[in-house]
Amino acid sequence: MKVALLIHAHTNPEQLARLISRLRHPNVDIFINVDGKVDIEPFKDAVKNVFFLNDRVEVVWGRFSQLQQILNSFNEITHTKAIYSHILFISGLDYPIVPISEIVEFLNNKPNKSYIDSFKLGTDDWSNLMRKRFEYWFFLPEKDIRNNHIIKKILQKLGFKRKYPFTEVYYGSCWFTLSTEAVNYLLDYTERNPKVVDFFRYTGCSDELYIQSVLLNSPLKKDMENEIYRFFDWGDKGKSPKVLTSEDFPKIEASKAWFARKLDINIDSQLIDMLDKLNAEKQ
Repeated sequence: MKVALLIHAHTNPEQLARLISRLRHPNVDIFINVDGKVDIEPFKDAVKNVFFLNDRVEVVWGRFSQLQQILNSFNEITHTKAIYSHILFISGLDYPIVPISEIVEFLNNKPNKSYIDSFKLGTDDWSNLMRKRFEYWFFLPEKDIRNNHIIKKILQKLGFKRKYPFTEVYYGSCWFTLSTEAVNYLLDYTERNPKVVDFFRYTGCSDELYIQSVLLNSPLKKDMENEIYRFFDWGDKGKSPKVLTSEDFPKIEASKAWFARKLDINIDSQLIDMLDKLNAEKQ
């Protein structure tokens, strides 16, 4: 069965072309959604024989636009009516550590399983950060009275907190591999629950809460594997993983990940060369 490979890209068309050259496979259809803020033509010039998605969004970090772009991409792929076992979602700054044939074989052997990073809300530092992102309103219209700093302080002093629209709060990375069943459930839930979706329009980093919360509060929870097969380095404890370099190669090679995130050909092209060689050896 085929796999739909979804790539969200916003920079480095030449690097994207090189990435895609490593992901060609008879049982993989490649879909690219280019951030609506940037000119799509350089990407179309650099990459051929892929599907460029039309429902683009101008993405702003932390805002609902990040989630909206994912939902738009999923919706457009499902409307092709092609049959896929999974949608494998990566960034244009990811790069494969293993041959795509190995990933396709793995997914075909487990067509009902999804691979999604998920944590249940607790009392740790990350949970406390995520809690703040949904307990109070974010990104309201400029003239909304709730944006007033005095009103905010009054609401906080009164102990007002927004009620989360799911029984349990789950959060995690937005890079995942979902079964077609999970994607269809997510899109159907989104269409049937506009009030829930509106809650997340005013939530910080809703892309790291909504999808996990929908799927892990659903009957499909049993098919959600808490593993995304990505190599990250959060060593600088920033809001984004660090850009990997050739010095990180030993750790990348020793991992069980499918993809390394994130790489920049303008910072260190040698790492991409090393991963190409590793892929060839594994092939």
